[in-house]
Amino acid sequence: MVTRKKSKLEKWFSFSRHRRRFGSHKVISALGKKSLQELQQKIIDGKDFHFTHGSEISLEQHLSNLKKEFMGQSELSHYHASLIVLIRREVNQKEMFKAFAELWLECGDFLIKQLNTRWLVSAADTFADFSDDLAECTGALAVTSLVNTVKLSETERHITNCPGVTTQMAENIDLKNNRIPLWDGTSAFAIGTDDTLRNFRWRLDSLLLKNDDQLHSIKILREIFFRLQQNDTVYKRFRDCHKRDRTRWW
Repeated sequence: MVTRKKSKLEKWFSFSRHRRRFGSHKVISALGKKSLQELQQKIIDGKDFHFTHGSEISLEQHLSNLKKEFMGQSELSHYHASLIVLIRREVNQKEMFKAFAELWLECGDFLIKQLNTRWLVSAADTFADFSDDLAECTGALAVTSLVNTVKLSETERHITNCPGVTTQMAENIDLKNNRIPLWDGTSAFAIGTDDTLRNFRWRLDSLLLKNDDQLHSIKILREIFFRLQQNDTVYKRFRDCHKRDRTRWW
């Protein structure tokens, strides 16, 4: 049985929850001192770049640590991360999500190009949890599903020290002419010729056109799908083995 979420009453009596929200008024006050345009134009100085792992109980310390992830980038990226942290810690959630939605409405295209995949997924999760737009929520879950699936695949590859597929490996098995069953009726991807991902790309582009390119989550999905072809993932490795030009998906 899936572990249930805590009830509102249980959360209220959680001392840790209150500790993680302490100082939020000061944080919110500091966030509101600059306009979005000012934040976008100002670059975060510093050389001590590194990713956080886990989170501090102290809200201010956690946001300070996060700033190191955005060295050399626009302050708007850190502002975006700060809003997500406040929302996750249940600090004035309605107001913070309103600010988050307004940020994406005004600066969405900038954020999609500026943020790394980690924060694009966090943005999608936030839309999935709080947006009233069912289409936005659905697209956001598609983002999470895609990234989580690739994350599991790449984690298994790392743990098992698997080098990944090569063109020679694919040719030896000849997946074009040999059906290899996987699970519950599905079969292996025919590396080199398969049109599955090309058709997915067509559907993704069509969905964006139908919605006038206004669904933030679908725009995030398209951006992440492109990034998967550029970074060392199963998508990139299969792309490198692909031969049939008319079924290319990138």
